[in-house]
Amino acid sequence: MFEQDYIMRQIQQILKVLVKVLFNVDSETITSSLIQDTETKETADYLLRKVDSGNISEAENKFSELTENKTMNNLLLGMVFYSYLNEKDDDYLENNNFSRDEVENGVKRLLTEYGLEDIGSIFFY
Repeated sequence: MFEQDYIMRQIQQILKVLVKVLFNVDSETITSSLIQDTETKETADYLLRKVDSGNISEAENKFSELTENKTMNNLLLGMVFYSYLNEKDDDYLENNNFSRDEVENGVKRLLTEYGLEDIGSIFFY
């Protein structure tokens, strides 16, 4: 349990730092309200509803399709998506065939896809 809490804090911290540095937004929570582009915000809300309905893998797969288009809007969308997943407790993730490690790996993959893996290595060793 302690290890999972540590991973949750790491994910939360790296996403907050990146949102601050890349988007100049200082926010305690990373939500879809940070997304200015209407279409991207609607996509984020759709994915978060999928997560709430227990379709986490489906939502992540849909998100992965979107990240083929490397835009700053999609980077922020990914940060919102993984931040939201990170807020779910371990039981919820497990009950929906997902794990905290998959959240961590998703964040690492997102950072790598956008050339930010060096920043990620500061938080994940």
